[in-house]
Amino acid sequence: MSRLVFSRFATYLDEIARRGSIRKAAENLNISASAIDKQLIVAEEELDVALFERLPGGMRPTSAGEILLLAIRNWRREFSRVQTEITQLKGLRRGEVKIAVAQEAVLDLVPPILAKFAMQHPGITNGIRVVDSDRVRQMVMEGAVDFGLTFAPQPLPGVVVTALIQFHVRAVVPGSYEVGGRNKISAGELFQQSIIIPDANTHLRDVLDILAARMRMKLQPIATTNSIELIKAMVRQGMGVGIVTVAEGLSVIETDGVKVLEIDGKNMPTFGLSLISSPERKLSAAAIHERRHFELSMSEIAEGRGS
Repeated sequence: MSRLVFSRFATYLDEIARRGSIRKAAENLNISASAIDKQLIVAEEELDVALFERLPGGMRPTSAGEILLLAIRNWRREFSRVQTEITQLKGLRRGEVKIAVAQEAVLDLVPPILAKFAMQHPGITNGIRVVDSDRVRQMVMEGAVDFGLTFAPQPLPGVVVTALIQFHVRAVVPGSYEVGGRNKISAGELFQQSIIIPDANTHLRDVLDILAARMRMKLQPIATTNSIELIKAMVRQGMGVGIVTVAEGLSVIETDGVKVLEIDGKNMPTFGLSLISSPERKLSAAAIHERRHFELSMSEIAEGRGS
């Protein structure tokens, strides 16, 4: 059966149905009528069923012939769509990709990955939505975005996880902060500072609450916010010490007038950033290609080969 759908006979069958006769089909295809007739006879013998009724006024497909024609025409339409998508994938000259990203992943992880993709594919427009982690999954399931990056803990019903990278909790201190030649700060010293932390809408805050509970300490922040950039800005102004996250494999020590320090303590919690997409949503060639770019980049960063 598959041989018939994918072979030259499919063209003959379709043409006979359209023209109503083998002779007219042969004339249009510039091939001998006997060659088409021979192919038709072989196909009917193979399927053990007549594909056309031979009538005085011409040839008409039987029920079996209609079924085979429908399969052939559907396959051609689908193959044409696939060819178009493959062509777009080769060139990727245009398109739009929509991505939902959790706030905590925006500053250090996402920009370099996006920049590399944009350099390779300048015709692709990226629409980035920065939302809470729980909202990322909702947007992916609703089809509002092509894929998302979320810190929401697994399992994640309704979506599939195609990549995962671990994040570590880090302290952000002013550039002038004395660390005694180390790039670390103890958890005990950290919690004695005036600290600036994410608010309760972030998964980083959940991790901090777990850490404080392990140390039997109570979080008493001088400020809370859902903006990681604002945390860094307040640290630069000398308000206190901030808490942020850094992806595993990224070596961020000093940036934008602040230092990023490892927190030295036992059983420091980590949490994973998942790249998620909907199994029900059919992605464009551009979205498929960019999602794959994110998957590879996250893997390289986790292995210490990324930027």
